[in-house]
Amino acid sequence: MSSLSKKLASYKSDFKTRTPVEILETINRSISLFQEHSALKSVLKVGQTFPSFELADINGQLFNSKELIQDKPLILTFVRGGWCPYCVLETQMWQQYFEKSKSTLNIVAITPEKPEFAKSMQSENNLSFPLLFDSGLCFAELLGLVWKTDDAMKQQLLKWDINLTERHCTQTFNLPVPATFVIDNKEVIQYRFIEEDYSSRAEPDDVLAIYNRLI
Repeated sequence: MSSLSKKLASYKSDFKTRTPVEILETINRSISLFQEHSALKSVLKVGQTFPSFELADINGQLFNSKELIQDKPLILTFVRGGWCPYCVLETQMWQQYFEKSKSTLNIVAITPEKPEFAKSMQSENNLSFPLLFDSGLCFAELLGLVWKTDDAMKQQLLKWDINLTERHCTQTFNLPVPATFVIDNKEVIQYRFIEEDYSSRAEPDDVLAIYNRLI
C-alpha cells in the first residue's frame, strides 16, 4: 500500500503545476500567517488527558468517548470536509486500513460539515467508520484546534464555490486544524499529530504502530 505522504505529495505537486502563482501565494501566505501566530505546540501533548466528548455521527447516533475507549484504544482524526482533497485522501486511506482490519479498527473522524454535506463525503468515498459532526466547531475550539482563515483565503475559498457558512453551523470561515490522536483506555494521549499546514497528515502506519502496541 502506497504511503499517505506519497499520495499527498503527488496531489500537491500536481496542484502546484496547474494553479496560478497568485493563488499559490494566497494559500502560502495564509498558512504562514497561521504558523506565525499558532500556539499548537502547547496543546494536547502526549501524556496529557484527552477531553471527554459526546458527539453525534452524521446519522444522529451519539458516540461517547468513554464508551469508545472501553475495549480498545481510539484513533481520532479531524478532517475539514469532503471539499478538501487532502481530507479525502486521508479518509480513503483510513478506510483501506479499516477494511483490512475487518471493521475492528477503532477509529472516528470528526468534521464540522453539516450532515447533508458529510453524507456525500461518506458515500462518495465508501467510508464505513464513524464520521462525527462537530457543530459550529465547538469541540475543535475547546481543544484549540481552529484555523481562523484570513480575508484573502476566505475570498479564494468562495471563488472555488466553497462557502463555509453554508457547510458549517457558524457564520465564521473557520476550519479545524488537521490533527490525529491515539487515546488509550484511561483517556491519555499516546500519539499526537497536529500540523498548521493542512496538506500534511499523520501517516497511518505511524499511528497504527502506537495503536497496536496498546491493544
